[in-house]
Amino acid sequence: MLGSPKSHEPILMPFGRIDAELLRKRHSARRFFCGEWLGGCGKELYTRIGPQKVPHFAHHPEGTSRPITCRRSSNDVGSADHLYIRQALTRWLTKQDHQIREFSWEGTIPRQGGTCTGMTIETTKGLLIAIALRPDLRWDSDRPWPQRDAALRRSHKKVDWLFSPTVPMVKHMTRRQGYALVVDCESDGLRRTVRIGTKIGGKIPLWANLEDCKLDEQGRIWTPHVADHRRRSVRLPGAPAEVEHAKVMEPPPESRAVEAGVGSIIGFPLSISLLAVVPCSTNGCVIEAEIKSEVVTLPTQQVRIVLPEQTADVVIGRDHRVIGPALISAEGTQTGVTWRIHAQGLQAFPQGELEPLAEPTPTRTDEVSPEASAWGRLESILDGLTEARRARDVKASTRLNGEAEALIATLGATEQKRARKRLNRRRRADNRAEAPPAASSQSVRELGRILDLAFDKARAGDVPEARRLHGQALELFRSVPIAHVGAFQELLNSLQRALTSQPTVLQTRRSATTKPSRHSHRAVRQKISAYIDLIGHAIDQGKPSYAKELCKGLEPLLAGSPESLYLAESKQLAEYKTQISALHDRIVSGRSD
Repeated sequence: MLGSPKSHEPILMPFGRIDAELLRKRHSARRFFCGEWLGGCGKELYTRIGPQKVPHFAHHPEGTSRPITCRRSSNDVGSADHLYIRQALTRWLTKQDHQIREFSWEGTIPRQGGTCTGMTIETTKGLLIAIALRPDLRWDSDRPWPQRDAALRRSHKKVDWLFSPTVPMVKHMTRRQGYALVVDCESDGLRRTVRIGTKIGGKIPLWANLEDCKLDEQGRIWTPHVADHRRRSVRLPGAPAEVEHAKVMEPPPESRAVEAGVGSIIGFPLSISLLAVVPCSTNGCVIEAEIKSEVVTLPTQQVRIVLPEQTADVVIGRDHRVIGPALISAEGTQTGVTWRIHAQGLQAFPQGELEPLAEPTPTRTDEVSPEASAWGRLESILDGLTEARRARDVKASTRLNGEAEALIATLGATEQKRARKRLNRRRRADNRAEAPPAASSQSVRELGRILDLAFDKARAGDVPEARRLHGQALELFRSVPIAHVGAFQELLNSLQRALTSQPTVLQTRRSATTKPSRHSHRAVRQKISAYIDLIGHAIDQGKPSYAKELCKGLEPLLAGSPESLYLAESKQLAEYKTQISALHDRIVSGRSD
């Protein structure tokens, strides 16, 4: 836990050593504790990051021969899920205009060795969310849980239950109303994100992100899969009627108009975040539109969008995103299938925002206007990159690749992932063609020069320029002879790690006021080792001029590093200089003969 033993702010230790070092640096001004709300002892912890074991939090030694005593029952990745669930539900309810009136934990926390079996959250609008996370002998049998549920419903207007997928009470709720809502967490970087699942009978839960859920008009938790199940139970003949407290928000009347004798098709299992729609015409609340996706293949290109009310924000012919939560369905007719999206609204993509699902018209790189979207500029660069590779124009290909890397670096985190995926996919397609011929020695020399310049820019804090040079180096790396691949791969990996680390890691070589981090020492050592290997290989190949250039690149690295750490490398460099001089003399004397 961060801050204090009684803190409600959990933190995860990443398994990677580099990420663990960054976490330690990010929270260097704060303290870690074995949290009491996790069933811990409340003592202070420290980050233990070694060369072999997985990074983890550890208790400080007690200064005695006795082992450290802490009776915390669980320390796995899910041991703090009850805290993440509380945080996420509190934020989510606030967005739904529900303020928290009362909150209570269930179980044996906070105390050492205690566990959390559940919690209840009561809002100012009379809603009570009861959450059962672990088996509890007091409530799990067939009789006590229904009695407890009935008592809660007598004292509160609305009660919704969320269960852990493994607790026995799930079967009670599915037997009562045909489905149960389950809650779980999944890892997302250094945090755990909450998701809500719909469990129908003995089937696997159908999960949805908490942000895609809402409270319906009756004040009950609504998910896309719950709406799907409720619509089935209404339409299918002989479906069991739901109890009074399970009334639902039915879709608009237009979506229930099904021709007699024609079956209803329920489906379209696709997240709305992967969709873009282009309205073609509007008729009140119903919009005829084209639908497309950059990620998956869709079964249709035409869709009918049904909104709760008529809106004037729809722009005909322009790409829009779907505002959820949304129910995506299909209904069969005599002539085919009509796809419908029951959504809360449509929102046009801003002109300057990356539109990952759109298909902008390809244009040449030099014709892109300043008003074009980032995605349009990236598409233009990719098209130009393909043309340059087909024409075997190495210079233009290198320039465009650097522009693509620089453009991606200006985007948000989500857009970066999508754009980089598109760039890598285009690279793989182009790599199937024959690589452009290039002189081996010239490629090696040019790649070494670009990497040196990229490292200098990174240490100077010019990260955008360093990323652009990194893109050029990746393009040129394809033409490097196989004998140099290993050494240059180490340099490229070292540069990538430096660019993804925090700015405090990117320091100058001769900085004497701040102590270099362990991560920067590792990057410098890898680069020095790569230079040593390249110099030795150049001498073996009888190339003293190239070896001499590599020595010039290695000398500033050694000069800016602690001498005691690189004594062997400095000695090796001196020996190489002697060998280079002797090799040069032999070549000159051979020419004179």
